[in-house]
Amino acid sequence: MLLYEKYTPHTLKELIGNRLSVEKLRQFGADIKSGKRPKPIMVYGPSGTGKTASIRALANENGFEMLELTSSDYRDAETLRKKLLPAAKTRGLFSNTTLILFDEIDELSSRFDKGAESVILQMLRESRQPIAFTASDFWDQRISFLRNHVERAEFKKVEIKEIIAYMRGIVKAEKQEAEEGALREIAYRSDGDVRAALNDLQMVLMGGNDIIDNLVVRNRKLEVFRVLDRIFMTNSFANAKTAIESSDIDVDMLINWVDENIPNRYWVKQSIDLAYDHLSFASRFFEMAERMRYYGYIKYSNSGIAGVSISSGGNMKYVSPYAFPSKVKYLSVTKEARGMQSRIAMKLSPYLHTNRHEIISSYLPLFKNLFGNMADEKKETLTDSLENDFKLEKEEIEFLTAS
Repeated sequence: MLLYEKYTPHTLKELIGNRLSVEKLRQFGADIKSGKRPKPIMVYGPSGTGKTASIRALANENGFEMLELTSSDYRDAETLRKKLLPAAKTRGLFSNTTLILFDEIDELSSRFDKGAESVILQMLRESRQPIAFTASDFWDQRISFLRNHVERAEFKKVEIKEIIAYMRGIVKAEKQEAEEGALREIAYRSDGDVRAALNDLQMVLMGGNDIIDNLVVRNRKLEVFRVLDRIFMTNSFANAKTAIESSDIDVDMLINWVDENIPNRYWVKQSIDLAYDHLSFASRFFEMAERMRYYGYIKYSNSGIAGVSISSGGNMKYVSPYAFPSKVKYLSVTKEARGMQSRIAMKLSPYLHTNRHEIISSYLPLFKNLFGNMADEKKETLTDSLENDFKLEKEEIEFLTAS
């Protein structure tokens, strides 16, 4: 199990950081239990700061049922009217109180049809059940219709010292060891994102001292994991696109990482197909940028990769760790051999009157096959010719004539 799942807070007391906003949530819960009808609350702030986790913890510690709504639940007025209005007006199955959560309302409001906003406002007026929202940006124009109808609770990036202390407790609970310098490095690079910090910590605990000792050196690889988390775990196009554009990972490399891990993260065929549709869009624009030397196309490639984040439809499976791209691994293993082929092809090109690609793909395999079936005396003659007439080096001849 991933650490951030294992240590998900079950009460508001377990949350780290944002004490004033947590207290506001605690008062929100207390008002509900006392029979009041408080104004709906909107928790907003950067990814990984505990917005959704805080709402779940609030419901859990107060004994509320949770009705958590995803993008497929509230994209059109008709669905909202049929599903939500009745739920908002009735008692819960096991509790008098059902906390209704609209998660990531700012990202998903772009999918609303014409009447969806008015139905949500109607529900805010008529609901007998408490309502909460989460969002990245309270001032996003797409959710301006809600601003006068909700109480705000801002979640800011968690301070480095709090993340370090939190990770110390987890390391102790896991009965493992981690150097203080490694914890500081993880906390610093997390940029206030607790989930990202725990993912990095898990890699360190799994990898042992080698990873701890070389944590700064491996900073780039850890950054890949953080960007992949934004793509596969946030279900937010905006968060994924921001992470991609703010990182220094090569687009081609990121495409390979995402390509390798889509089947590991999504388990429904429809989600996998949609993810690969977005990724193929990204790949096409990246190839166009490389071929035409017009790098304005890269922004479309980034959008295609970010599109993978909205492909899951909630159908995600969590596996650890991320798989290293097999294509990149293969290219790394065969780098020396491919370099040798390229040098041989370049020397043979003037004599065969064709390009290096054609020589590598067609002529070299044919030559190896012919050489393997020659008599020994003919092999010696051909070897001499390769050295004297075609100016191949000894190691190049050995590579070319090896079975």
